[in-house]
Amino acid sequence: MIQDLRSTARMFRKNPGFTFVVVFTLALAIGANSALFSVVSGVLLKPLPFADPERLVGVWHTAPGLGFKVMNSSPATHFTYREESRAFEDLGLWQNASVTVTGLAEPQQVDALLVTDGMFPVLRARPVLGRSFSRADDTPGSPETVILSYAYWQRKFGGDPGAIGRRIIVDGRARDVIGILPQSFRFLHLEPALFLPLRLNRAQVFIGQFGYQGVARLKPGFTLEQANADVARMLPLMLEKFPLPPGLTPEMVREVKLGPNVRPLKEDAVGDVGKVLWVLMGTVGIVLRVHDKKVAGGR
Repeated sequence: MIQDLRSTARMFRKNPGFTFVVVFTLALAIGANSALFSVVSGVLLKPLPFADPERLVGVWHTAPGLGFKVMNSSPATHFTYREESRAFEDLGLWQNASVTVTGLAEPQQVDALLVTDGMFPVLRARPVLGRSFSRADDTPGSPETVILSYAYWQRKFGGDPGAIGRRIIVDGRARDVIGILPQSFRFLHLEPALFLPLRLNRAQVFIGQFGYQGVARLKPGFTLEQANADVARMLPLMLEKFPLPPGLTPEMVREVKLGPNVRPLKEDAVGDVGKVLWVLMGTVGIVLRVHDKKVAGGR
């Protein structure tokens, strides 16, 4: 090793231009690799900021009859799984929204998340002030309520605990503030200001409307394979529980070949970014390897 170091040092002294290129390339590659590793560690390797994150799953489906490898959840699947599941401790359904808030200075459009009452219990997320949504909050016809993110509470109410019980106007409808989420609360890549109950009317649910995203918590000891098998068992039950919309026949539903695709919630949080980061890490590693071989060959 000492002999190799001496030989390399002599070569560098004889070729200062080559030495500069080598050192500069190494510095860039090592710096890029360090930066990428920090991102990979924070995005891909760091667990989700929830209790027992390994038990959190995204509830998706497949529909090969329509050419869909990944398909969302629906009110019909949600109610079926919540009532019949053996693998899920509980489930939540959610959907993005953009709403207009009035009654707090100038009207403002903010991001919101519409959620079922099972959402926060599934995530083990509890408000730092007030309470979470109850089954009553999520029932059509009950008083309108809203939960604030910590950042929105600070920005609009100055962190005043008296915000609990205040009334704000969201999309023209008065809502009572019932809770403030912790400052540390994060859900996937989203940063909504407000959280509103989804308030699905079970009596009006029919098979379809696959425009929602589902999250669930596995019961202790259950695996992804068991959860997918459980969903496959429940899908035929959905056809017994809920009607078909006009124009849709049982034969058409069978042709869709709706199936389960329960996967770790971490995949929903990372998405395609994970594949890109791993490719970049591999590319930097290859650059370092090729550079090492060129230096060795230059000797």
